[in-house]
Amino acid sequence: MKTYANDPFLKDSVNKILGLATLTLYGVNVQLAVDGVVDNVFHYLTTSKPRDPDAFLLAFKSALMTLADRADDSMTSYRKTLHDAALLIRMTRIPPHMKSVDSTQIASLFQKFQLKMGHL
Repeated sequence: MKTYANDPFLKDSVNKILGLATLTLYGVNVQLAVDGVVDNVFHYLTTSKPRDPDAFLLAFKSALMTLADRADDSMTSYRKTLHDAALLIRMTRIPPHMKSVDSTQIASLFQKFQLKMGHL
């Protein structure tokens, strides 16, 4: 299985999300920033890893889930940010027929999905 740690961009993206999660402990709303990091990961994977973006995406998601699960129970906003980032990855997973679609189109489709599901 591929690992995000072998890829500097993905490692940096995990660190950015960890930094944003830390800000939530001080009451900062970081949802849009986390969405931006995840969107950049999708764009990076579709352009830099076109043969197997799903394996890297799964490793990235797994890293976020592991970090969230290991966080202290008292850090609810921190854990929620990491879990939400991982959930966003699951909800916006790139289907095979959309590999060439621009990342802004993927984000737009996800927002439409959220509206249909009543999450926005």
